Amino acid sequence: MKRAPDEDRDNVERLKDDASLLEELAGMRTLHTLQVSLAAQLDMRVALQEIAALACTFARTECGCVQLVDEHSNDIELGVYRGHDECRPFVQQFLKDGFQAICDTVRRERRQLVIEDIEAFTPRKGTPDYASALCSGIRTAQFTPMFNRAGVLLGLLSTQFTVPYRLAEHELRLLELLAWTAADYVERNRAQAVLRTSESRLVALSLASSEVHYRMSPDWGEMRALTGKGFLADTVNPSRAWLMDYIPDGDQALVRQKIDAGIHTKTPIIFEHRVRRADGSVAWIATKGLPALDAQGNICEWFGTAADITARKQAEQRLRDSETRLALVLDQVPIGVGLFDTQGRFTYKNPQLSDQLTGLSPSLDSVYGDQWKGIDQQGNPVTPQQFPGVRALRGEDTAAPVDFRHLDGTTERWLRVTAFALRDGSKVTGGLTVVQDVTGQRHVQAGLGVLAEHNRDILESISDAFYGLDAQWRFTYINRKAEALWARSPAQLPGKVIGDEFAALIWSATHTAHLQAVQTRQMVRLDVASPVLGHWVDISLSPTSDGGMSAYFRDISDSKRAQEQLRASEERFRTALTIETVGATYFDMDGRLTDANDAFLKMSGYSRADVEAGALTWQNLTPATSHGLTAQAFQELKAKGSTTPYEREYLRKDGSLRWALFAAKRLPDGTGFEFVLDITDRKLAEAALREVQDRNALLLKLSDALRPLSDPAAIQGKAARVLGEHVNAGRAYFVEVDGRTQQYVVERDWHQPGETSQARRLALSDWPMPWLIDAQTWVVRDTAIDAALPDDGQRVAYLGNDIGALIVVPLINGGQLVATFVVNQRTARDWTAAEIRLAEETAERTWAALERARAQGALIESEERYRLILENALDYAIFTTDTSGHIQTWPPGAAAVFGWTAEEAVGQHIAMNFVAEDRLAGVPQREIEQAHHTGFAPNVRWHQCKDGRRVFIEGAIRPLRDGGVEPLGYLTIGQDVTRRRQWEDRQQVLLAELQHRTRNLMGVVRVVFNRTQRSSKTIAELALIYNDRLDALARVQGLLSRLNEGDRILFDELIHVELSAMGAIDAHGQGEQVVLDGPSGVRLRSSTVQTFALALHELATNANKYGALSQPGGQLQVRWRLLRTSNGTRLRIEWSETGVNMPAPGQAPHGSGYGSELIERALPYQLQAETTYALDPDGVRCTIELPVSESMRLEGEKG
Repeated sequence: MKRAPDEDRDNVERLKDDASLLEELAGMRTLHTLQVSLAAQLDMRVALQEIAALACTFARTECGCVQLVDEHSNDIELGVYRGHDECRPFVQQFLKDGFQAICDTVRRERRQLVIEDIEAFTPRKGTPDYASALCSGIRTAQFTPMFNRAGVLLGLLSTQFTVPYRLAEHELRLLELLAWTAADYVERNRAQAVLRTSESRLVALSLASSEVHYRMSPDWGEMRALTGKGFLADTVNPSRAWLMDYIPDGDQALVRQKIDAGIHTKTPIIFEHRVRRADGSVAWIATKGLPALDAQGNICEWFGTAADITARKQAEQRLRDSETRLALVLDQVPIGVGLFDTQGRFTYKNPQLSDQLTGLSPSLDSVYGDQWKGIDQQGNPVTPQQFPGVRALRGEDTAAPVDFRHLDGTTERWLRVTAFALRDGSKVTGGLTVVQDVTGQRHVQAGLGVLAEHNRDILESISDAFYGLDAQWRFTYINRKAEALWARSPAQLPGKVIGDEFAALIWSATHTAHLQAVQTRQMVRLDVASPVLGHWVDISLSPTSDGGMSAYFRDISDSKRAQEQLRASEERFRTALTIETVGATYFDMDGRLTDANDAFLKMSGYSRADVEAGALTWQNLTPATSHGLTAQAFQELKAKGSTTPYEREYLRKDGSLRWALFAAKRLPDGTGFEFVLDITDRKLAEAALREVQDRNALLLKLSDALRPLSDPAAIQGKAARVLGEHVNAGRAYFVEVDGRTQQYVVERDWHQPGETSQARRLALSDWPMPWLIDAQTWVVRDTAIDAALPDDGQRVAYLGNDIGALIVVPLINGGQLVATFVVNQRTARDWTAAEIRLAEETAERTWAALERARAQGALIESEERYRLILENALDYAIFTTDTSGHIQTWPPGAAAVFGWTAEEAVGQHIAMNFVAEDRLAGVPQREIEQAHHTGFAPNVRWHQCKDGRRVFIEGAIRPLRDGGVEPLGYLTIGQDVTRRRQWEDRQQVLLAELQHRTRNLMGVVRVVFNRTQRSSKTIAELALIYNDRLDALARVQGLLSRLNEGDRILFDELIHVELSAMGAIDAHGQGEQVVLDGPSGVRLRSSTVQTFALALHELATNANKYGALSQPGGQLQVRWRLLRTSNGTRLRIEWSETGVNMPAPGQAPHGSGYGSELIERALPYQLQAETTYALDPDGVRCTIELPVSESMRLEGEKG
C-alpha cells in the first residue's frame, strides 16, 4: 500500500527528532564526564581549554573561544581559543578587546546571541569585531553567556563557522548547559582561590602574631597542633598528654573545670592560668578557645590562642605589694583615710578611719543611713546622690568636703568627708576618701553667737586681720592687724566701700568668695593670693544677719612657701634615693656604713651582705691619698652638721679607683647620711677635654702658622718652633732622607737659647735607625738607661750630642724611611702620652703641609703650562662641563672655533653647539652618558657655530674624576677639521665623478668608433671623421673639467664652442652665415652633456660640409628658449638651415646618417628628449627639446 507524502515527511521529522534526542543525550553524558573532570582541575586555563573543545564538539565546528570577564566591567580576565591561527585578525581582536560590545548585549538581554551570517548582520557592520571576523573568513558565530547563580555575567562561550550556518535547537541547549557548567566551575574555582588566599593570610597572621595558636579535639582530649612561637614547646603530632605536659599540677583542676563548662555550653572558653614554658619555667597565659560547629550545631573542633601575660601578672603582684606598703604608710596618718571600689565597698581603712566609722557609716544602708545628715560648707543639705564618694565614682573632679552630722539621742558627732576618684587612664577604678572629725570645730562655731559681745576685744587682741562689712559692702570695723597690713589709719576705711578703696579686689577670687558668702549665706573659706597685699592669705568670710559680712584673714605666705619647699624637698629626696646613678649611704660617726641604696652597691662593687656584716667603713673605702680629705670632712660634719660637697677618689671592692662627689648631713639621731655621685666619667672627660683643648690649641696655632707658607724649608722651621715651644723641649726639627746622596737633611730647626743647632747634613751610616722602618714612634725617656736604645754605641752617640730624651716620629713611604720629625732635650724626661700624640699630630700636619706646598708649586707650574696651551691652541675647542652638561670653562680656543665668548657660553648646555638634528635625536645627552659609563665618548660630527656656520669637529668627551666613582664633570676636546673634511668630501665627489665620467666617456668613445667604422669606406676616412668626433668630445670634456662642484655647462657656451671650432663664428659669437638667438646661462644636466654635444657636433659638421656653412648663400639660424611643462623645465632648440642646394629627390643625402640616428634615436632614449629631423628643400630643419637643471627659472620668475 502506498503511503501518503505527509506521512513520509512526518516519519522523516520523527527520525530527525530521534537523532537529535540521541545526540543531546550523548552530549549530556559527555557533559557529565566533563563535570567530573573539572571537579579535580585546579588550573583555570586548562579547564577553559577543555570547555572550548567540548563547545566545538557540540556545535560541529573546529573554531571556538572562551573568555572570562570582570564582573564590574567588560575587561577580559582570561581567554582561550582553539581552531584559530594566532596571527589572524579575529584572534588579535579577541585578545585585545574580548568582544566587549557582545558582552554588553548578552548582559543586557540575558540570552544567547546567534549570528547566522555575519556579512548580513547589520548591527555589527563597521565595527572592529565585524572587520576582524570577515578578514579571518568567519561567517557564523554564536555567543552563549556564562551567568552565575546570582545572575552575574562571568564570561562568554562562543563558536565560529566559516560558512553561513544555523545551529540546531538541541545544539544550542547543549551549549547553554555547557555554559552553566563552565560558570559553576569558574565561580567554584574563584571561591577556592579566595579561600586559599584567606588561608594563606590566616597562616601569615598566625606566624606574624606573638600569640600561641593551637587546635583541640571536640572533647579537648587531644591537642592536634600547637605553634608555640618559642614560648611553648611546639606540638606537631597529636598529643593526648597535653594537660600533663603544659599545665602545672596546681592549675589542672581549674583548666579542666573551664573546659568542661565551655563544652557543655558550646561557648568560648576564656580564662587565665599558669603553663610550663618551653624552657621549663612557669608562666601565666590568657587562654581563649573558640568552638567550631558543624551544620548540626555540634562541636567538631576547637581553635585557641594563648597570650603571655606573665609580665602583667608580675605587675599586678607588684601593685599588690605597693598597696601593702601604701597601707603601712597610711596607717600612720592621723586622719581617717580609706580606699573603696566602684561599688562603694571599702577595700582599705586605716585605723583612724575604722575608729571614726565603727557602727557609724554615713552610707545608703537601711541600718545607719538615716542617722547621718550631709551639709555642705555653705550649710545646705546634701542629698545622698551628692555625697563625695558617689560623686567620685561618677568621675567628678571635686575636692569640696561635706560635713556629716550624726545624732544618737543627745550625742552629736560631726565628720568632714572628702573623696577623690582613682583612675586607670580615663576609666574610674575606685576612690579615696579622707575623713576628719570636726565635732569640736562645729561646737565652737555654734558657740560663736554666745561670745559675740567679746569679739571686739578678741579681734583686737588676735594677731590676725579682721574686718566687717555692712549690706552695702562698706567697712564697719577693721582691727589693728588689718590696718597695719593695708597701711591705713582707723579713720580712713570705716564707711568706705571696699571695692572703691581696693579696686584690684573686683572680680578676683576674693571678690567671688565675698559674693558667694552673701548669696549662699554660708561661711566661705579659702587660701588665695591676695590681689591687694600680693601674697597668700587664709581668709574666712561669714555673712551676718544684717546682710553684712565678717572677714578674717591671715598671712600664710611663709607657710605656703614652707609647704612648697617641703614637698619639693621630699620629692627630690625620694627621687634621689631611687635614681640608679646616685648612691646614698647611712653611717655612724665612727665611719661604719649601716645601710646603702642599690646604686651605691653597684658603684662600689660590694653586696648588701657586706654592708650588713658591718665590715665597710669610710676608712677602708678611701685610698691613702684621700684620707686627709675624708678626715677633714668628718670633722666638718660633726661641727656643722653637714659637709661642703667635695670630690675625691674611692676604692671599689676589686681594688680599682673611681672618682665621686660626696655630700653628707648629720641626722637627728646622730647618724650620718651621705649622697655619693660617681663622677669618674666626668673626670676622664675633663682630662680628655684638657688634652683635646691643648691639642686643638697647638694644631690651631700650627695651622695658622703654616697656612700662609709655601716654602718647604720655612714650613719645616715654623712647625719645629711651634711644637718645641709648646712642649718646652730643647730642640725640634724635621729630617728628610735624601736617597740620592744617602744623607739625613735638616733644612731648618728650632732650639732653645744655648742649645746647638741641628740644621745640617749627616750620612745615613752615621746615625743608623733601622727600627724606624716599622713606622712606630720611637720614644726615649732617659738616654742613659732607657732600653729603647738598642746598643751602647747609640747611647754614647746620643749623650755626646747632649740628647737626654727624645721623640722620633718616622714617615714611611713605599717601605722606605723618607723623613722623621724629632723632638729632644738635654735632660731625661717622662714624655706623656699627650705629648707623644702632639708630636705625631705635628708630624702629620707638617708632612701634609709640605706635600701641599710642593703640590701647589707643581700645580701652579702645571696650570701655567695648561693656560699657555689653552690660550695658543686656537684650532682646538677644549672646555669643561658639569655632570649635567652645562659649560663651566670656555678657553680662547673654544671661542675661536665656535664664535661664542666665554661670557656667552659659560652656564649654557653643551647642546648649544650641536646641530639641530643631533639635538632632536638626543645626541648630546647620549654622549655624556656614554662617557660616564665607558670613560670615553667619540665626538666626530658637524657642529653649529654662533653665526650659523657648521664646523666639523674631531674629538671626544671624557669624564673628570678625582678617584671617586661619580665624575666631577666632563672634558670636551675637539679639533676643527672643517677644511680638511670639505676637501675630503670634494675629493670623494671628484673621484666618483671622474669614475662616472670615465665610464661614460669610454662608452661614448666605443659607440662613436663603432658607428664611424660602419659608415667609413676607408681607413683614412675613418681616421678623419673619428678624430673630428673625438675633438668634439674633448671640447666637452674640457668644459666639464673646468667646472667647480655644483656648476653646470651652459648651452650658449656649448654652441659657441662647437661653431667656433668649425670657424663659423668669432670669439664674440658673430658670423656672416650664423644667427644665434636665445637666453644665456641655460644650465645643462651633466649626465646629458656628452651625448647632446655629439648631436650638436654632427649638426654643425654636416652644415659645415654639406649644408648652410658650406655654400655661399647658406644661412644657419639657431634659436633656443626655456619651457615650463608638467615634467619640469625643458630647453627647446630649433636648428634651421636655409639657402642650401639639397640633393634632387631620389638621391641619397650627403653624410653618413650618424647625426640623424643620434638625434632621432639616441637623444630620446638616453635623455628623454623630444626631437624632429627633416631635410627640407632649402636645408635641414631640426628641433630638440630636453630637460635641463631644475635650478633654472624661466624669465620673469622671482629668484
